[in-house]
Amino acid sequence: MKTKNPIFLLIVALLTLVTFTSCNKDDDGRKITDYQELTVTVASTKLPGVVTSCGNNTMTDVYAVKTENSNEWEALGSIGNFDYEEGNEYQLRISKTSYLDHEMGEPAWTEYELLEILSKERKEYENLPQHFIPNWYFEKYCGKINPNFTYAIQANNKTAIENDLKTDDAYKFGGLQVYIALSPGKWFILDSDMKTQKRGILIRKNINSEELPDSYKLLLPGHQIIGCQQFDFIDNDSETPEMQYIAFVYEKPSGRSIAQKNFGILLYKDLTAYYQIPRS
Repeated sequence: MKTKNPIFLLIVALLTLVTFTSCNKDDDGRKITDYQELTVTVASTKLPGVVTSCGNNTMTDVYAVKTENSNEWEALGSIGNFDYEEGNEYQLRISKTSYLDHEMGEPAWTEYELLEILSKERKEYENLPQHFIPNWYFEKYCGKINPNFTYAIQANNKTAIENDLKTDDAYKFGGLQVYIALSPGKWFILDSDMKTQKRGILIRKNINSEELPDSYKLLLPGHQIIGCQQFDFIDNDSETPEMQYIAFVYEKPSGRSIAQKNFGILLYKDLTAYYQIPRS
C-alpha cells in the first residue's frame, strides 16, 4: 500500500487543571494528639503517589515504606531531615506526630521525622507496586485520551486505509485506557480493572503551530488554540517514545467557578509516512 497524499488521525484528550488555594501554618493553638516511634524499611526507589494537604490532592513521587510488622508497601509523602539517595534501601527509626490546630485550613495532620538511620544498603528494587495512585485520582484529576478518534484521509487507496483505521485495535490502545497527568509529567495505561499495564514520563516541547506541515490543516481544531506542544510518551525502561503526538491546547468554559480553569487538549498524529511504506 503506497500513497503520496497525507493520511491524518485526530485523537482528543480532555484534561482538567484546577487552581488550588493554599493554607497558612500558625503555631498558636497547636496541640499534639498522638506520638509514636516506628521502625520502617524505605525502598530504593520512589513511586508515583498522591499527597493530600489543605484539601488539595497532588500527584508526586513518594517513599515506598514497610513497617517492621508488615509485608505490605505503603506510601509516605515526606520524612523530615531525611537525606534520601535513590538506589539505596534504608532501615529507619522515625517519629510519627499527629497535630490538631483549629486555626489551620486543615486542622488535623501528621508529620514524620527521622530519628536514626539503622542501615543503608545499595539494592535493586523488587516486588514493589507500580504506584500508589488511587483509582479516583485518575478519574477526577487526570486527562483521559478518548479512543474514539476522528480522522481525515487524502489518498488514492482511501477505502483500504479507512478500513485499516477502523479495524486495527492498536489505534484505540488495544481497549486499554490512557491517562495523562500534566503537572508531574506522567502517563499511565490501565486495563478495565484499573490495573497499570505500562507507565512512563511525559515530555512536552513547545512548538510553533505555524511551522507544522499542511496536513495538519485537514482537521481544524474548531476551538481557539492557546498553545501547541509535542507530547513524547517515554517508557520508563527506554528513551524511545512509546507514543508521540502534536497537542493543541484550548480553554474550555469554566462554568460558575472562577477559581477553576478547564482545558481541552487535541492530540494529532500524522500517519502519512507510515502508509507510504510499501506493504505486501
